[in-house]
Amino acid sequence: MSELYPLLQQIWIVWFVVLFSGIVVWAFWPTRRRRLEDQGNIPLRDGPPSGAERAR
Repeated sequence: MSELYPLLQQIWIVWFVVLFSGIVVWAFWPTRRRRLEDQGNIPLRDGPPSGAERAR
């Protein structure tokens, strides 16, 4: 069992790097980038939030 732990630790690091790289590529893919940037700018837009009028 003690020989298995370092191997599993290396596999976990490789898996994490592959997963993180995949998420970055997915987020910055040209067809998705514009939409995600637009959604990221939502808090910076002027005007009341869409649900604020209903809460009154």
